[in-house]
Amino acid sequence: MATNKNITVAELDFDAIKSNIKTFLKAQSTFADYDFEGAGLSVLLDILAYNTHYNALYTNLAVNESFLDSASKRSSIVSRAKEIGYVPHSATGATATVNIVVSGTTSSPATLTLPAYSSFSSTIDGVNYTFYNTEAIVTSLSGSTYTFTGVQIKEGTPLTFKYTAADGVQYILPNTNVDLSTLKVRVQDNSSSSNFETFVNQEEIINLDGASQVYFVKEIEGQLYELELGNDTIGKALVSGNVVNLTYMTTNKTDGNGARLFTYTGSTLLGGTVAVTTTTPAVGGADIESIDSVRYNAPRSYASQNRAVTVEDYKSIIFRLYPEAQTVNAWGGEDNVPPSYGRIYLSIQPTSTSVLTDAQKEFIIREILKQKNVVSITPVIVDPEYINLEINTSVYYNPRLTVKTET
Repeated sequence: MATNKNITVAELDFDAIKSNIKTFLKAQSTFADYDFEGAGLSVLLDILAYNTHYNALYTNLAVNESFLDSASKRSSIVSRAKEIGYVPHSATGATATVNIVVSGTTSSPATLTLPAYSSFSSTIDGVNYTFYNTEAIVTSLSGSTYTFTGVQIKEGTPLTFKYTAADGVQYILPNTNVDLSTLKVRVQDNSSSSNFETFVNQEEIINLDGASQVYFVKEIEGQLYELELGNDTIGKALVSGNVVNLTYMTTNKTDGNGARLFTYTGSTLLGGTVAVTTTTPAVGGADIESIDSVRYNAPRSYASQNRAVTVEDYKSIIFRLYPEAQTVNAWGGEDNVPPSYGRIYLSIQPTSTSVLTDAQKEFIIREILKQKNVVSITPVIVDPEYINLEINTSVYYNPRLTVKTET
């Protein structure tokens, strides 16, 4: 009689599991004379092995999804990143800079306003794209014309959505490809109130109290976004009946990059003729952050703690807050040639062009690095240098191993 009554649990292969179960049963005196190859018992062993194999596979996958390094589902990776305070960047629309001259108006007031979300049309490879200015702009009459200088217009489709605050309400942006940089959140006391309070996006809780009008963003299932507002301890809480007004744009991501010629298609401006001149073609359109990028950037962002001190901190912050960056190199002024102490040098390769424009460099320094930079250190962005290789090759092939022609 067999005396080994221990079952082996280290196997994960179906056939090995079935063999272990069979060996275990054969060691029992109750089944000493059973034919385990018989049809009935064999089917039962298949069921037991299948159930064990299924549970082992499920457990293995579930455990893998619990760690940032091994997770494969986007929802799992985003959830793990959220635990260390990292929010993947959203899709972004291409942005162009234009000058607008309005002439031949039917009247001549001292000032003229370009309304927010005035539309501009451009065509790329036969496909029409619409751009909008996201803020109202006022200019003064000069001679007989009105000139709007340095107007930034962003590709996308403006949308609005409303929620009435109540227990259990989730404030979800119900569209994919949302450009979070265009999101505006305003709260009314109630549906008939004319009093609006503007809430701003916040990434950290420093200096926040119960009166701070802020919201936090997190990515949820399906590449959608949910807003979380305050609780009267960290941020101002909503009261039941408040109306949350969301204004944002969805975008065609990289498709709008390269737009150069724009035509004004918005509402009439005092009946005048509108001429649009491009100063910077559309750039900066980008896809939502990939899971590989999240997996790489999240721990580095956590290590930098949202401040720029080391060169790795600068790289992490730019990758997180400037999706147009494809590669980033950084070095201290002491390593520069010639040395320039008190400076940090950054070289950024964009995804859609070879170098950043002056406006993009200014945006990165002023809007991204200024609040995170050590006061005594001055960031300097320099253009990357490219080495283009021209290669002469001689190709040899065996015509007996292919049916293709030499061409």
